Amino acid sequence: PIGFIFNTLAVISFIFGGIIVYQIIYTQVSDYLHVYATLKAIGYANHYLIMTVIQDAFIMSILGYTPGFLVSLKLYSFVKEATRLPLAMSLSRALIVLFLTFAMCSIAGMLAVNKIRSADPA
Repeated sequence: PIGFIFNTLAVISFIFGGIIVYQIIYTQVSDYLHVYATLKAIGYANHYLIMTVIQDAFIMSILGYTPGFLVSLKLYSFVKEATRLPLAMSLSRALIVLFLTFAMCSIAGMLAVNKIRSADPA
């Protein structure tokens, strides 16, 4: 039952984390839409601008994963001591969460990038 609860919480965290990252990236794109439109007018292709937003999402995923991982190590230690359950952060679990963080931020970036496609350089 504990594993089911952890898996359910992971799915819920993935969904809500994706929504939050989407809102952050969408706001950044909206705030700098005039810059993207200027870059389009200069001659940059949509592909370059899209990759810029995806890189922003990638950086955001690393900046979010690092402190989250460190906090989770402390929480694992606390729960292990408090409950005497054999809990440990495995390398595979850490890598799965890292991959899911990258995926979540990339999907959010791809959804937010639709605003750039409609940027009018005129």
